[in-house]
Amino acid sequence: MTGSERIQWIVDGTIGPKSLGVGVIGVAWNTAWNVPSEWGQTWSGAGKRYLQRTADVSISNSIEAGLGAIWGERPDYLPSGRKGFRPRLGYALKTVFVAYRPDGRLAPASVTTVGQTTWRCASGFGTRAIGNVWEEFQPEIMRVVFRRKK
Repeated sequence: MTGSERIQWIVDGTIGPKSLGVGVIGVAWNTAWNVPSEWGQTWSGAGKRYLQRTADVSISNSIEAGLGAIWGERPDYLPSGRKGFRPRLGYALKTVFVAYRPDGRLAPASVTTVGQTTWRCASGFGTRAIGNVWEEFQPEIMRVVFRRKK
């Protein structure tokens, strides 16, 4: 990835359509479980969670893209090119934890949530998993929804 591609990835990952949609799901989940509890299960609390999530994603993506540039790690999602639901789903979920290196091999992804609580880590992995699954299956979903031919 070039430097400008990394910057575009940070911006898209923070305020792009996928991030905004995944953010709503993550905020709904955390509001339903009232995490953090001091914000309550209110619209105001959901708003605070959404702003906090956006800030966290922005910081996390910036660190991931920066460290990835140093380590030669691609932070972006690359579709699997596989056939069948299960292989594609497995790949989308696996790539939550691994990333591509310059030689094309998959290796453990950089950890950007060191020191965070278990809940925040699980939530981060969960929303990344949702995002990866969306990236993997989005072309087919859009084709079906808008009745487009391949």
